[in-house]
Amino acid sequence: MKDSNFDCSRYIVPVNIDRKHLLDTLGSHFALKATNHSSEKITLVDSFEWGLYTKRLLGFRMDNNNLAIWPSDDLFDPDQASVVENDNPQAKFWWDFKESPERGQLQDILALRALMPLSNGVLKSENGSLQDDEGKTLVFFQMVSFYRSASARNPLFSQVKLIPVTGYEEQQQRAQSLLLELGCFEPSLSPIDSFLGAIGVTPAPYTVKPELFITPTMPARTAVNSIISQMIEKQRLNEQGVIEDIDTEFLHHFRVALRMTRAAIAQLKEVFPEQDVLSLKERFGKIGRAANHLRDLDVFILDKKRYLNLLPESLEPGLLPMFDDLEKERASEVKRVAKWLKSAAYKKEMADLQALFEKGYAACETEWSERPSSELAVNKIMKRYKKIQKSALKITDSTPDEDIHSIRIDCKKLRYLLYFFGGLFNAKQLSRAGKQLKRLQNRLGIFNDLSVQGQYLETYLEETEHQEQKDVYLIAALGGLIATLHHMQQLSRKESIHELHAFSAKSNRQLFSQAFAAVGPAQ
Repeated sequence: MKDSNFDCSRYIVPVNIDRKHLLDTLGSHFALKATNHSSEKITLVDSFEWGLYTKRLLGFRMDNNNLAIWPSDDLFDPDQASVVENDNPQAKFWWDFKESPERGQLQDILALRALMPLSNGVLKSENGSLQDDEGKTLVFFQMVSFYRSASARNPLFSQVKLIPVTGYEEQQQRAQSLLLELGCFEPSLSPIDSFLGAIGVTPAPYTVKPELFITPTMPARTAVNSIISQMIEKQRLNEQGVIEDIDTEFLHHFRVALRMTRAAIAQLKEVFPEQDVLSLKERFGKIGRAANHLRDLDVFILDKKRYLNLLPESLEPGLLPMFDDLEKERASEVKRVAKWLKSAAYKKEMADLQALFEKGYAACETEWSERPSSELAVNKIMKRYKKIQKSALKITDSTPDEDIHSIRIDCKKLRYLLYFFGGLFNAKQLSRAGKQLKRLQNRLGIFNDLSVQGQYLETYLEETEHQEQKDVYLIAALGGLIATLHHMQQLSRKESIHELHAFSAKSNRQLFSQAFAAVGPAQ
C-alpha cells in the first residue's frame, strides 16, 4: 500500500450537519473550489476470517467490479487505494482477479478464503481546495459520505479531511476551528473502525485455533468439557459457510473441529463413564463420516494445477475430463451435504450434543474425572510420544506403508494433545517439541497424500478402461500421472523414514521428557 505524503487532519461530521451547511461555513471564510465529485455504489467485502481487516485494510467491490483496497490511515483517499482489476462480477477468490502485483497481495491475505459481501451502500466523495481571494490554494479538503442507498437523505458516515499546504499553517488552523465550531470532532478511533462502527458492522475475526483456558488444577473432566464445548462451537460457526458453499475452508474447519472433538473423547476417555464414551464416539463419528467424501473431492480439485504440472505439456489436456467428472460429482455432493446440515435430524443431534457440554458434562465420577488436568496432560502426552518413538525405531526400508500411515495418525493425536494442554507447559520447550512434531507430520502427511491420491487414480483408471468408449488421451494422462506420483511416493517414503528416525533420536527423547515430565509455569 502507498503511504500518504500529507499530514492530514480528520473530522467526523455528525448526521445533523448536512453537506450544504458545512460547505457554506467553510465558504464564509474561504473561496471554495471543487476539483471532482463522485458517487458510486460499493460493497464492503472481506473473508470469514476478516483477513483484510486484521491487516488494517478495507476492501470494496466497486461499480466496475474492480476491488479497491484502502489502508486505514488513507481510507477513501482516491490516490491511496490499491486496485485489483477484475471484469468478472462473480469473482470472490484471489485467482478470479486479473494477474497483477495487487492480486499477489490479495493472495497472501486470502489464501483459500473467499471474499464475502458485508454491507452495500453508496459512497459520495468530493475533493477540492480552500483558496484566498486571489485563487491561491491554502488548504486541500476531501469530504466523504456513505449512504445506505442512492435515495437516502442522511449518510451513515461522513468525514472531512483537511490537507495542509506548506506555508499556510494559520489558514489550516482556521479551517479546523470552523469545523470544530460547527460541531464536527476529531475521532478517537482509527478511520477503519470509525467507518465500520458508523455503518453497523462489527468485525469478529474467526479464530482458527481458539485459545483454550485450561489451568493445572482444573478437574480433568472440566478441562475436557471446556475443550469439547469450544470445538463444537467452532464446528457450528462453519455450518452456514458449508451450506452456502462460500469456500472450501468452511468444510475444512468444520471437519477439523469435529476431529478434535472426537480426539478429545477418544484420547481422554477416562474422564467419562465407559458407556458414555462409546455413545459419544458413535454419535460424533457418524457426523464426521457424512462429509468425508466432499472434502476428498475438494482436496483433489484444489490440486488440479499441481497435477497438470506433473505431466508433460502434451498430456495435460487428456487429464481435464477427470476434473470435469470431479466437479460434477462435487456439485452433487455439495447439495447432499447442505441438505443434511439443514435437516431437522442434524440440527436436533447437534443441539442435544451441545447441551451435554454447555454447562458441564453431568455423569458419575470416574477415576480420572476429578484429578488435576495437569496429571492427565502429562500422562497422555508422554504415553502417546513413547508409542510413536517406539514405533519409529522399528521402521525399516521393508516396513509396510500401512505401518508408517499408522504412525502419522498417532502424530496427529499427539499434536491435538499439545494443542489441548499447551497452556500448561513451558512455552519455549513446548515450541521446540511442537516444531519437531510438525516437521515429522508434514513429511508423513505428504507421503500419505501421495498414497491416497495414487490409489484413487488407479481406481479411476480401471473404471475408465472398462468403459465402452475409451478416452485414450485420458488413459494416457492417468498412466503418466500415476507413474509420476508413484516415483514421488517412493522418495517421500525415504524422507519420512529419515524424519521418523530423527524424531526418535535421543536428543528429542530428552526434549519431550524435560518438557512434559511435570507442569511448569507457562512463559
